[in-house]
Amino acid sequence: MAINVASCHIYPLKSAAGQSVDALKLLPRGPQGDREWMLVDHEGVFITQRTRGCEKLALVTAERTEDGIVFSAPDRQLLFVSMPEKEIAVQIWKDDVTALDAGDTAADWFSDYLEMPCRLVRLSEHDAHKRMLGEKWQVKGGHVSFADGFPLLVTSEASLAALQPHFPDGEDVAMTRFRPNIVLSGVEAFEEDVLYRIKIGGVVLRLMKPCTRCKITTITQETGAAASNEPLKTLTKLRRGKSDDLAGVFFGQNAVIEQTGMIRAGDAVEVLERQEMHPALAMAELKFAG
Repeated sequence: MAINVASCHIYPLKSAAGQSVDALKLLPRGPQGDREWMLVDHEGVFITQRTRGCEKLALVTAERTEDGIVFSAPDRQLLFVSMPEKEIAVQIWKDDVTALDAGDTAADWFSDYLEMPCRLVRLSEHDAHKRMLGEKWQVKGGHVSFADGFPLLVTSEASLAALQPHFPDGEDVAMTRFRPNIVLSGVEAFEEDVLYRIKIGGVVLRLMKPCTRCKITTITQETGAAASNEPLKTLTKLRRGKSDDLAGVFFGQNAVIEQTGMIRAGDAVEVLERQEMHPALAMAELKFAG
């Protein structure tokens, strides 16, 4: 069966609403327009839907304009933010990063919405401020935006379809919960776990490791609320594993960009190289059958 790009997605503000797009312009750090903005608390530490009380970040949308970006949220006036210039030190996971502060108006707008002090920051384009990939995952020139740790997340329609029968009756888990950048069609369930290098047009990607999943998957992205502990409960039963360097529950593959360029929904995917399944998935009940 032919493998294709089923859909493409970006998340302009980290942990806010995603956008389905026709095409992705892939830069070394990831898709253009993806996770270029982020919220931080009063200590400069990043905020996501994992942060207590911040699940409703899922309802914040962002639209790029020629000279900035426009944010919207339920029962709030639109917020226009131009390109910021003031540098600010922030922290994302263990990385200390220099970002650009969007100013007090934006800080007040988001603080009011989340009911906690916070500031909006933008990714710096300065070479000296690049957030580099971990040494183990490094490719030439590889760095990352405000994404958790990798430029891309790749999932497949077949893998979600394989999980669906295991969810409780009436539990509808959409792909939006997993927040992928690229969704594949035409692969077998969990086949992405054994793909290593794939080519899409002139773009070459490396799928580096299984993606460990967190609380955000339990939040319905269309409502900003968690109705249950799914899909984590089911993933814990069927997709849980541990190895010397990785432990957790898994869905999708973290990827890096070997060759930049443009990809589009519908593009054909060529498998250049496969890999052994990661040891952390060896004992998982639900995995690629081969």
